[in-house]
Amino acid sequence: MAQTHQAQLEAWFSQGQRALRQGTVYTCSTNSLGRVNGYIDHETKPLKYRLDMLEPVLQGYANKGHTSFVICPLMDGNLDSSASESEESSESERIEIGEDFLANSAGLSFDFPSDSEIEFDDNLNNAQCNGQHQSSPASAFRVQPLLESIGERLDDYTLYIRTSDLGRVGVLNGEWAVVHLTGSPKHRLVRVIADDSIISSTLPVLLHNICGESTPSLTSTIQLRPSPFGTSKPVIPIARSITIARVASPVSVDRTYQNVSVAALQRHFEGTPTLVKAGDIVSVALNTNDQAELEKYSSSDSMPGHANEAVFFVLTNIDHDVISNEAVPLSPDAYAGATLGELGCWFESSVTRMVQTGVEHCRVPDVYTYLGLDIQPRSLSYPLISDPDSSFGKLFSIASVVLGRHSVSYNLPLSFLLGGARGTGKYTSARGVARLLGMHVLEINCYDVVGDNDTQTEGLLRARFEKATDCSPCLLILRQLDGLVSNSQGPDSKTGSPMINVLRDCLDLVHQSWKITGYPVMTCGITNEPSKLPPAFVALFKHEIIFEAPNETERYEILQSQLVSKVVAPDVSVSALATQTAALVAGDLVDLVLRAEAASIERAGSTGDYDHVSDIFQAGVALSDSDFEEALGKARASYSEGIGAPKIPNVSWDDVGGLAHVKSDILDTIQLPLDYPELFSDGFKKRSGILLYGPPGTGKTLVAKAVATSFALNFFSIKGPELLNMYIGESEANVRRIFQRARDAKPCVIFFDELDSIAPKRGNHGDSGGVMDRIVSQLLSELDGMAGSGGADVFVIGATNRPDLLDAALLRPGRFDRMLYLGVSKTHEEQLHILEALTRKFRLHPDFHLNALAERCPFNLTGADFYALCSDALLNAMTRKAEELEETIVRLNSQPGDNRYPYPLTPQYYLAEVASPEDINVVVTEDDFMLALNHLVPSVSEAEMKHYATIQQQFSLDRSAPLQATNSE
Repeated sequence: MAQTHQAQLEAWFSQGQRALRQGTVYTCSTNSLGRVNGYIDHETKPLKYRLDMLEPVLQGYANKGHTSFVICPLMDGNLDSSASESEESSESERIEIGEDFLANSAGLSFDFPSDSEIEFDDNLNNAQCNGQHQSSPASAFRVQPLLESIGERLDDYTLYIRTSDLGRVGVLNGEWAVVHLTGSPKHRLVRVIADDSIISSTLPVLLHNICGESTPSLTSTIQLRPSPFGTSKPVIPIARSITIARVASPVSVDRTYQNVSVAALQRHFEGTPTLVKAGDIVSVALNTNDQAELEKYSSSDSMPGHANEAVFFVLTNIDHDVISNEAVPLSPDAYAGATLGELGCWFESSVTRMVQTGVEHCRVPDVYTYLGLDIQPRSLSYPLISDPDSSFGKLFSIASVVLGRHSVSYNLPLSFLLGGARGTGKYTSARGVARLLGMHVLEINCYDVVGDNDTQTEGLLRARFEKATDCSPCLLILRQLDGLVSNSQGPDSKTGSPMINVLRDCLDLVHQSWKITGYPVMTCGITNEPSKLPPAFVALFKHEIIFEAPNETERYEILQSQLVSKVVAPDVSVSALATQTAALVAGDLVDLVLRAEAASIERAGSTGDYDHVSDIFQAGVALSDSDFEEALGKARASYSEGIGAPKIPNVSWDDVGGLAHVKSDILDTIQLPLDYPELFSDGFKKRSGILLYGPPGTGKTLVAKAVATSFALNFFSIKGPELLNMYIGESEANVRRIFQRARDAKPCVIFFDELDSIAPKRGNHGDSGGVMDRIVSQLLSELDGMAGSGGADVFVIGATNRPDLLDAALLRPGRFDRMLYLGVSKTHEEQLHILEALTRKFRLHPDFHLNALAERCPFNLTGADFYALCSDALLNAMTRKAEELEETIVRLNSQPGDNRYPYPLTPQYYLAEVASPEDINVVVTEDDFMLALNHLVPSVSEAEMKHYATIQQQFSLDRSAPLQATNSE
């Protein structure tokens, strides 16, 4: 229908400046399209169309003749949308309510046990009850914390579920229900709201109050059952007074923020009544950045600036009256538990008195994302926690064990050392683990505590550790741990820095406080290079976790977590992005998304007509595939310092002329482990080392790039001299870094050009320190490590003009055991293949044939010589065309009187305004090639060709000799 009536459909979308929004389903009828093919279709047929992608913004209106429409068939087979997303429906939807639905609604039971069935505990107080207050069956839900506020004060006691789950629980939208953690006797009241946009979610503080400290801030399983209160206000006691205490944290223990915290707490309880229960956690947001504003701040003022920190309070006791039976309008049996405060109490600011006591230690919920506190980094994706082999999973597992109820009796170590390159997520992971486990975070930059002398440094460091003990449970993060190590002490020093003894005493101090408060203080040191720390310093940290570049699965999870709040166009494939971002660390991926956002805004601003920049943000912009391509290109350009980030080259086998036998051998070596990795899972070693040798200019580098492109492999191109460094040990470290980056970017190809410059025969040179011998030894060690699981999908290709100068150990099996000779073309047919590959983008004269040129070429021309031949021929053609244009301009200037052109006519104006496309097309003729061939000097002489032929014969015999000996036996 859309293909035959496309013009009418475009007119329907463009009429009346109809508001179009991405993802919305629009319904029109066949008669609304008007006259089609000369007649009007009187039969009404609904037609539904979903706008999957709008460019350059997410909403706007279509302009006929200006807006392009692309209509494609529905791929997922699902055109349903919510009521808020469906617009312009031509016919009303009819909803039929069946008898089964009414029967289920009428059959909801609100029976409650009698007095004889209720068992009361002798030690019952106003905060606990046995929980047997109703007999209705409970429904289990997996609940997760909300990421943003929905109803402000309504969120304080609201649980959001799907509409379809209301019948399973036995409640209607807006009714009160009783909730408790699975296996826990503590119950509380919540209001159930149906919202299909969020599935089983609630306020992080409320979820923490339901679950307590037994579970982290992930999804938790709760039991939900109906209450007898319906939609009316629950009849529960009104608290006469509540006792509330500050939860010890780095902000709450600071006297600077105490007045502000108390004022924020008062505003939290003002207004509508609040449902509270003993043991509840209350969180308020503060702004701690502007110190001048804090000094002028009073309790009657509003909070200055934007909040960036959270302060927690805990309700230690609630004093209330027991509701008498006369005050209960319904059956007193149903309210037995509620009247005793089992389900909570009402806090009314006009009646309830608030009493603040001292400081309490407890775990707190993760409210930073919900409150929009911008200083808190976003946690890594939760699926990474389930992987015990990931660095984040290891840190989370160890920290979870330390927070166990009886962990203090086992004397577990509380220190961690996080090492890894910059941007791998060490700091973000540490904070993310602390937030998930409900721990406070105290951050110390070690360079900030370094004083003028060791005594001053010791005093500052001890003060920070003492503050951490006051905030337990707490994670103390020591950033830039290198700052505590004296510059005069190297990593090989036996005594190390004098700060080692101080740090040891501080770690013992926080360990002793664990036994007093019952809550631990975990110390986490962060450094980019743990190998540069003294061994005695590293030994202070009992757990060492190394953060490496994420693999493809982890990159996918990180990108998904960064894009969860972004609008992504349908043409974006996150899995493809995860493949293309090989070797990028977590920080680079976050920067990639930010670059894509900037590119999308720039794209929208350049293609649309907007009165103000704010119009773009109001309309919304989706991140498209082109935005990520631009961002990825800029990211790789900025990350290519030093060795550089690996990338997939854009060289195909069509760019390689001839070398068919080399192509076949390389594909057999690389394609097998990629297509059938299960063959190498049982210890069967693959051949991943290939050595290309031959005269210069025969296409060794080009072949390596074509291999990487054909298999979509990342490509590392390393020149031999790039690895050399004047400092002892740095050259070998460069070799290790290259192979580590390749393992991080797998599947990857490492291409060593000029291999003979970094791997010559050992013992034949006298360089100071023997740096070349150490580089060869390190290279051999890394090549041997390629056979393990960590070296899977990493292939090494070397290129050299002189294989006879290489160390013999490199050519042994398991290393560069596949040697391929790339020589010059021996037939004119092979030369023709090279010329066709080089001139496939040329505009050749129709009377010219490349085979005639190939017949005239000598057999000592390499691929580089043919490249020079074609380049010179193209340059000759361009020179000839330039001379023709100059003659035309001179001829036009010699004939004045033509008012169509300015006089005198310049070359720039002629090319831009006068010349036709045919006038500036460069056509390469036979004369251009012959002129270039006459001036071409072969790069390899006949004598050198004989020398390379001797080398080829020598290495061919060396390779075949062991095989012949085996066959003779």
